[in-house]
Amino acid sequence: MIIIRLGLDVLRQHLRLTLLMALAIAVPVMVFIGLQGYQTNLRNLYEATSGQFLVVQASGSMGEFYGSRLPASLQKDLLAAGLSFAIPEIHTIVGTTRSDAVLLRGIPLADYPRIERFRMLTGRPLQPGDAPRLAMLGMRLAQERGLTPGDTIPIRGRNFTVIGIFEAETYTGNEAWISIEDAQTLLGWQDDVSVYLIPNGEQFQPGDSLPGGISIVQQGESGAALIAEWGPFFSLLELIIQAMGLSAAVSLANVLWRLAWLQRRELAILRSLGFGPASLAGYLLGQGTAIALLGLLWGYAGAALLGVFSRLETAGISLRPELDAPTLLAGLPLAAGITLAGSILPIFWLNRTNLSALLRAE
Repeated sequence: MIIIRLGLDVLRQHLRLTLLMALAIAVPVMVFIGLQGYQTNLRNLYEATSGQFLVVQASGSMGEFYGSRLPASLQKDLLAAGLSFAIPEIHTIVGTTRSDAVLLRGIPLADYPRIERFRMLTGRPLQPGDAPRLAMLGMRLAQERGLTPGDTIPIRGRNFTVIGIFEAETYTGNEAWISIEDAQTLLGWQDDVSVYLIPNGEQFQPGDSLPGGISIVQQGESGAALIAEWGPFFSLLELIIQAMGLSAAVSLANVLWRLAWLQRRELAILRSLGFGPASLAGYLLGQGTAIALLGLLWGYAGAALLGVFSRLETAGISLRPELDAPTLLAGLPLAAGITLAGSILPIFWLNRTNLSALLRAE
């Protein structure tokens, strides 16, 4: 413990260098935790599914997000096959730019409460018999647009009145819900729809197909496909973070070596007093750990600010870093790896150097 305290005293004597090195570690830690938070948020939003239904959609499409287009006559065919129900929905993205893109969902007003879990925050839900041009907004969409019940939201050039804001645990918090009739009119689809929701475990199984290029998939499969689409982007960022971590480790090694060289006389005296190689290794590891812990705390603080002020947006999808306990703990191995990698070379040099000879030379 004595030699570790001596190492920490040296850090206090070189406070500016210590803080700069901690910042060099904080940056990759912050980016890594933020990236893990985005991935956590993506999984929590788009992996969540009840599995209660199967989805009938055009083959190769992501019907639950970007939609497909199916004829109204398909509903009769599904019911004729012995299904107890086939509920139509419309899913699509509308808007001309990223800033005004909206995930639009056309819902059958009589059936949607039993196919989607949600909780009203303000206003009221859509009901059978409602007038046209009314919309329910997911909480995230409403927050991003600053909308409350009574406001209007433009959807594909038409103004819809917001009658309620709802909360859901899945991606539906980014959606605007309107009646399926309004959606068909808005898109000019006549009676066509995007998907049909059918019961799981009756006539069809996931992977079945129907004539005309129609597939039956498990509810939530589109979410898995969306997560896979984001995979290469996150993998690239992870490579960048690894490069940043390696650079921080090299910088830490240089700082620890420089500090040890400045204290070579004192370290030589300690060796002459009986402090062995393990003690000198603890001296450098103590310094490296202290710098890394400070960098880790700054990294956590930066990741928290990232969660408040930053989000990833694309085509109606919005992600914010979700900093739960596993995400925060993921930063510890990175900081530990930087500490060990940055301490190995200075420890090796210090134990290979004849400090007593250096002391005699002085």
